[in-house]
Amino acid sequence: MELDRAISSRKTIRKFKKQNVPNEYLYEIIQSAMLAPSAKNRQPWRFYILDDKQKEDITNMMYQWGDEYKHIHTSIKGSANQMQTANKVIMIFTPNYHFYKNKKTYYKKPDYLSLGAAIEHMNLKCFDLGLGCTWICDTLYVADEINEYLKLDDLEQVSTLIIGYPEEIPERRERFSMDKLLLNDIPKNKNTKDY
Repeated sequence: MELDRAISSRKTIRKFKKQNVPNEYLYEIIQSAMLAPSAKNRQPWRFYILDDKQKEDITNMMYQWGDEYKHIHTSIKGSANQMQTANKVIMIFTPNYHFYKNKKTYYKKPDYLSLGAAIEHMNLKCFDLGLGCTWICDTLYVADEINEYLKLDDLEQVSTLIIGYPEEIPERRERFSMDKLLLNDIPKNKNTKDY
């Protein structure tokens, strides 16, 4: 896989074929996450691969939450629909810290950055394997219920990756221009060429 092609061609996939993703692909996807950089090499990622019943039960929790909290505008039901059609689901967790207060406070942001890098590795690996995926966070609305259901103590849910073979590949959504995002000009020095 050429990295530039993967970065420019990867898209968020929300509709999946009814086609089984081989289990060995899941190990490759998780292994790619394990190779991501992490703050102080803490490797703050933990993974839970849902089976079909667990996926069904958790999407039902999401639908119920959406029905109960109709007055709150969320995309939880849409995410539940997408999750139901995906062939595989990997939930991503991180350990809770119970050290002294400063460590808990100062570890969190660097660990979230590390987790983002790991999840991006997973996205790119899915693309490399010919799969589609979506990185969703609407499962966070029912995070406590999920932890209780999966019997996971002392872990914080961070995100969920839904995976399958793409049913359709959408057009790329518009990106902001560099002028809008770059807060200053790229510094020039005598060895820098203008492009």
